[in-house]
Amino acid sequence: MKGTMRVQIFFLAAIFLVALTSSLIAQEPALPPGTSSVDSTHATTSRPSLTAQAEDDLARGNIQQAIPLLNSALAFEPNNARALYDRGYAEQSTQHDDAAIVDFQKAIAADPKQYESRAALASLYAGQGKFNEARVQLEIAATLTPADAHPAQTKAYALRLLANVDNQLHDPAAAANALVAALKLTPEQPEDTLLAAQLAEEQGYPQDAATEYRKAIAAIPNNSPLFVDALSGLARALSAEGKFSDAEPLLRQALAQQPQNPALMAQLATVLAGEGKNSDAIAQLATLHQAHPNQPAVTRMLADLYTQAGEAAKANPLYAQLLAQGHPDADLLTARGENLIRQQRYAEAVAVLQRAVALQPNLPDTWSDLAFAASRNNQYALALQALDHRAKYKPEVPATLFLRATALDHLHQTRQAIAYYKQFIQAAQNTAAQDPSAHDTFSDEVWQAQHRLIALEK
Repeated sequence: MKGTMRVQIFFLAAIFLVALTSSLIAQEPALPPGTSSVDSTHATTSRPSLTAQAEDDLARGNIQQAIPLLNSALAFEPNNARALYDRGYAEQSTQHDDAAIVDFQKAIAADPKQYESRAALASLYAGQGKFNEARVQLEIAATLTPADAHPAQTKAYALRLLANVDNQLHDPAAAANALVAALKLTPEQPEDTLLAAQLAEEQGYPQDAATEYRKAIAAIPNNSPLFVDALSGLARALSAEGKFSDAEPLLRQALAQQPQNPALMAQLATVLAGEGKNSDAIAQLATLHQAHPNQPAVTRMLADLYTQAGEAAKANPLYAQLLAQGHPDADLLTARGENLIRQQRYAEAVAVLQRAVALQPNLPDTWSDLAFAASRNNQYALALQALDHRAKYKPEVPATLFLRATALDHLHQTRQAIAYYKQFIQAAQNTAAQDPSAHDTFSDEVWQAQHRLIALEK
């Protein structure tokens, strides 16, 4: 078994909340009523005046009065892109998003050059998590001219939405380009700074991200949800640099505003674990797990922390819960197997670890665990097979050489056992020579190997 438990401690904000940009992508209301493309023309009959009358009602917030007027206008002229957009706007304003989507789609079919319906449709798609569909509309919208009195601001809206959508699609370079294009049209806003921080974070520049998050914190009112997002983001950036003690007070400040926010609670547990405050991290996660018992990421992190803290028995039911909740992956099975090894339940560990390597054979550390568990369970042939598989991916180390030697010894393959005992002793001595702190790491095994050599070479 390898020397340290592989504890997966992830930032769990993404488990409870979509990435930071989700708060920035929150569905914007459609653009104001009464828009039309530059190429649209008005019918000469009096009937389209119903559309203008409906737009007056929409502007005053009289949504329910506007909808019948728009229905009448569209009964007379079903392909009136302006009226279709207005009705979509009304439907979106009354939370009838599916109906709004249909109207915006019809408006686009009637007038493909109408900017407003494409932008509004993209906003609804983004709010539903349909980011690819949103991007298609935004790419086209970016080439069109809005019909309102402030086209630069209106077009910047679509570019900002495109930046957020690209970020959700994990394309930070494209997101940055869209954001820069928006900033050429309108001044920087706090939301822009927040997005720039996240883009820097996603591209692996935590220092740049921290700078932008600090700017956002200074610009955003502290009673805004975005302020909490900025605090959380700065804590993530600092944690990425190993500055957990600097991240902790930021998260506690954020939790003071949103004490029941599970993402922040999970992130604080991550930071506490990073500071070595395992008992505090466990207490934090135990509270979160009690509130969200069916949240796999929280259960997994709590189980890993219990194991790291030497409380394998407490981790045991959590791993069992995770395995019962769905189809396990090889990493989870490996963690479960390691936990069973710590409890000296070797036969069970062998079975679990065999499942892990059957799912994903290219895991050298899992093969090491299997070899160790099999050896302790007196399954020496299996231990040798596991070591052979491990050797396909990693070179031998003193621990695996010792496992080989002892397995061969138990199988009475004396000549090979002698050879591997000698290789192990030499490798252990080389390790100690290269790293004096590791001098006593294999002292017991070296003593055992030396005495077995005396017995075997007689």
